[in-house]
Amino acid sequence: MSSVVARLVQLTDDGDVARTFDVADKELVIGRQNGCDVHLKFAAISRKHATLAVQEGGSVVLKNMSKTNPVVLNGASIAGATGVELNDGDEVVFPSAESERIVFKYQLVAAATGAVLGTVKSIGAADAKDAAPRSPLGERNGEGMVAKSPAKKAAT
Repeated sequence: MSSVVARLVQLTDDGDVARTFDVADKELVIGRQNGCDVHLKFAAISRKHATLAVQEGGSVVLKNMSKTNPVVLNGASIAGATGVELNDGDEVVFPSAESERIVFKYQLVAAATGAVLGTVKSIGAADAKDAAPRSPLGERNGEGMVAKSPAKKAAT
């Protein structure tokens, strides 16, 4: 049985959790190709876009495997050859279209208990106020995500 050391948490445009992916002892492949561990069906995503791999010391390294499309870590594009070690709370972003993006948060997990050490905080998607959120699975199953409107506070 493999030990989960971290989780990759996909967020909606509202900052809610859409999906989670455990990072364990095998390489996690992110891409458009069927069979990828994290399947993102968008033209801007390469067949094998990026990988997450646990290193010998327990750290997790993100590598950009795409030659043409970026992976953005905390606002900076990363190169593929060596990869970048992830830290709890890091934001990993993939493009899904010209003005859209797919956002993930990286979370460390306690080895003995499996408890998440960090917390996922809501984030705002750039230029998402006028655009309806889209699910990366929406193209595959023909459904779109329903936009949630923020609750308004009553004036006192």
